[in-house]
Amino acid sequence: MTMPEIEAMLAAGEKTTEEKLRLLQKVRATLMAEVHDRQLMVDHVDYLIYMLQPPTKKTRRTRI
Repeated sequence: MTMPEIEAMLAAGEKTTEEKLRLLQKVRATLMAEVHDRQLMVDHVDYLIYMLQPPTKKTRRTRI
């Protein structure tokens, strides 16, 4: 669902405020799940990049 579609549904006077809030909460939960999935993919790619680097490039980060 795109933002224009969401805004159009909210602008239509057919739904109550509670229904609109439920819709927005559902959309938000879906978006957060997508963000989480993408972050996991980034983490995996970062790990693969790290593993493919020569041993001399693999350095530990020190904490400050």
